[in-house]
Amino acid sequence: MSNLLLFFCFSSFSQSSYVDEKGVFRWMKNDKEIRLFGINYTLPFAHGYRAINYLNNDHKEAIDKDVYHFTKLGIDGYRVHIWDMEITDSIGNVLNTPQLDLLDYLLFKLKERGIKTLVTPFKVGGNGYPEKDFPTPGFSSKMGKWQTYSGKEILEKQKRYFTQLLNHINPYTNLAYKDDPDIIALEINNEPRHDNGEVATKYINYMVDVIRKAGFKNPIFYNVSERSKYIDDYLKTDIQGCTFQWYPTGLVHNSLLSGNYLPNVNKYEIPFKSKESFQNKAKIIYEFDPGDTNSSVLFPAMARSFRESGFQFVAQFAYDPIDLAFANTEYQTHYLNLAYTPSKAISLKIASEAFHEIPKDKYFGSYPENNEFLNTTLYPENNVAVYNSSKKFMYSNTTNTKPKKLNSLEEIAGIGNSSIIKYNGTGAYFLNKLEKGVWRLEVFPDVLWVNDPFQKASLKKTVAILQNNNNTIEVNLPDLKENFLIAGINKGNNYKSKANLHKFSIEPGTYILSNRSTADNFKKIKINNFQVDEFYNIKQKVKKTYVVHKPLEYLETESDLEILVKIVSPNTISKVEVVLPAGYQKTDNYKMIKTDNFNYQLTIPKAKIKGDTFSYYITVYTNKGNITYPGNINGNPLDWDFVSQKKYTTHIVAKDSEIMLFDASITKFDDFLWPRQWNAVKYNINKIRFKNKANNLLSIKANNLIANNPDITFKVLLKDIIYKEKNNISESKSLIIRASSGEKSSQKLQIALQLNNGQVFGKTILLSPLEKEFTIPFSELKSVPMVLLPRPYPDFQPYYFQSSSKEEFDINKLDALQISIGPEINNVGQKEKQEVLIKSIVLK
Repeated sequence: MSNLLLFFCFSSFSQSSYVDEKGVFRWMKNDKEIRLFGINYTLPFAHGYRAINYLNNDHKEAIDKDVYHFTKLGIDGYRVHIWDMEITDSIGNVLNTPQLDLLDYLLFKLKERGIKTLVTPFKVGGNGYPEKDFPTPGFSSKMGKWQTYSGKEILEKQKRYFTQLLNHINPYTNLAYKDDPDIIALEINNEPRHDNGEVATKYINYMVDVIRKAGFKNPIFYNVSERSKYIDDYLKTDIQGCTFQWYPTGLVHNSLLSGNYLPNVNKYEIPFKSKESFQNKAKIIYEFDPGDTNSSVLFPAMARSFRESGFQFVAQFAYDPIDLAFANTEYQTHYLNLAYTPSKAISLKIASEAFHEIPKDKYFGSYPENNEFLNTTLYPENNVAVYNSSKKFMYSNTTNTKPKKLNSLEEIAGIGNSSIIKYNGTGAYFLNKLEKGVWRLEVFPDVLWVNDPFQKASLKKTVAILQNNNNTIEVNLPDLKENFLIAGINKGNNYKSKANLHKFSIEPGTYILSNRSTADNFKKIKINNFQVDEFYNIKQKVKKTYVVHKPLEYLETESDLEILVKIVSPNTISKVEVVLPAGYQKTDNYKMIKTDNFNYQLTIPKAKIKGDTFSYYITVYTNKGNITYPGNINGNPLDWDFVSQKKYTTHIVAKDSEIMLFDASITKFDDFLWPRQWNAVKYNINKIRFKNKANNLLSIKANNLIANNPDITFKVLLKDIIYKEKNNISESKSLIIRASSGEKSSQKLQIALQLNNGQVFGKTILLSPLEKEFTIPFSELKSVPMVLLPRPYPDFQPYYFQSSSKEEFDINKLDALQISIGPEINNVGQKEKQEVLIKSIVLK
């Protein structure tokens, strides 16, 4: 065989993908367009690696569980930025560390499941988060990103590292990274921060040459969104594609965001998309996530927007290992796991389906008209995403939607209830048709969030709990008789039963549902890259009783009080009571009604509610004793030595014609969205406090409005207020603001009401130094743009959004308060000092 033929055979073996002259990423074997929907997953490195050690768990067993769950969610892509500092020495030699072994093992397990990988070999930055950085021998451990791109010594270290890494033989696959056809592309480094375009061009071309000489033949990509002002310098290089990120709700809000953020994901804007030199470059999203949210409609909408902008490989950041997801410590601003965030996870599965079927560059209009695209429909008012094709039916929460073609269904995935599945658990379930009259059912454990997962992270803090409860499920499929047979098939699951009118009891596991007893015949069948009898779960140890309850802040007189509580305990709960102090060693006790595995409710009649406050305890009676909340106190308020002063309290107030949206004397900033962004107006917002709290003011100041977006906007999220005032809000007729311009002679301020359909209605008022009350009838509110907050990454995403809805203003759809300094201020005014002092904003 000639050398030329040997080279041809080798090169075609190691090259599995390419980018054509029009910038389309394609498979080498058949020239088809690559379309991969993936995740980032960082367990082999950094905190993920260490945290598994802290828990004394097995890393490879953890990987096995998570990779299996990837297959359940339709994941076929994986992206990893390698913590090179954990696998190299001080001059760039690759070391056989435990982290490298775990990466090798992970790539092997992904290959088994048909999942393709994008590798980013080089990551300059610490390995600590959320801990402090840990010392490593790696050559990049003491570098700053600015040191990465020039200088003979550091370039030589990178050359040595890249060459050795790409020639590293994975012992689990017996393939070098450069020859692994499932490593379909390389991104040179993670989030480069260039400050010189000429240096960037030279650096990229140098690294491309290193990678090619090392023997890697698949496409090479480079990040162009982190420092996009150097786009022309990037496009001069020999890369085949560009990578981008998308965090449309910002990062690290430090609490769960409420509200509708579909406008934030309406479109992915690429400001330089028309450049000729960009036309032959493939496009990848290396990281995306709507941080700090638990919405189950955002992932599918993002998938739609990605395809509209021509992206072919996208990877969520980051999937939480099931072993660590109880605490969400890896990246507190992100939270995604099939067991712990089931609705969000099913929405990711729906997003994968949508991404794979939407043609590249297909446009579906603007929000809210684009809530329906091909087989996917989004219902933000109910937090439901539905995928409904002739063969697949998936829903992220209970839905009234019916399958398009019930008789041809082959796959079902859901949460809660639908027309064909009724389930009283809170976990996800999956059904796959194996043949006529035979279905595979997989059920995940129930989950309860007991703390806000987006607050400060700690392995000492539990944010969510899994329970393997016995629940009732009803399966109504046309090819299953009403008394079909159920047989457990995963390891250790010997359950056998018969349905009664399509209903039966079920625990987490994998089962065969059939009209005849043939379960054993299906155990070793493989579908969708998994074995029929597979199942991976964890048994989380619940160490204490959790009571999740937020008392109503206030209640109008002559109203009943509804009390809702979620409870989970390691002990058997016999009853739960709301306990009212009623005098010396006396209490009034009201037994709560259990409505499902976690929820309890009670209505206190208005006749029992007297005075200006209503205070109460919640006592949980278990087989191990009684516990009273708030405070987690052993015992009962009736005990003679019960001394806790903590109580749940609701203030009783007179019916009022005003609904307070903002009050500087009492309002906390928990539900505020601030205008944090790069290259923005420099502003200062703080609360001015007085001895008499009634005089408190919210101060907003800026020296000028000179910026790319000459605007300062912040928002007040109103979810809690709307819930408290649900019986009164429809009676509101006007918006009232009490404010002044402080030391400035006059100041324009736009005050606006944001609705849950993306519409915003507002009016600009002129403030003076004298504090004044402005009344704005709803009839004077006009349609104004929504400012997209929190600000996204990358920062070139749109600042404003205009809803396509033509609906009239409807106060019943109120979502947030939008306050802006910028609208109607001319160029001269933008150069001047800006100042606003706000005392209160109310609906009347």
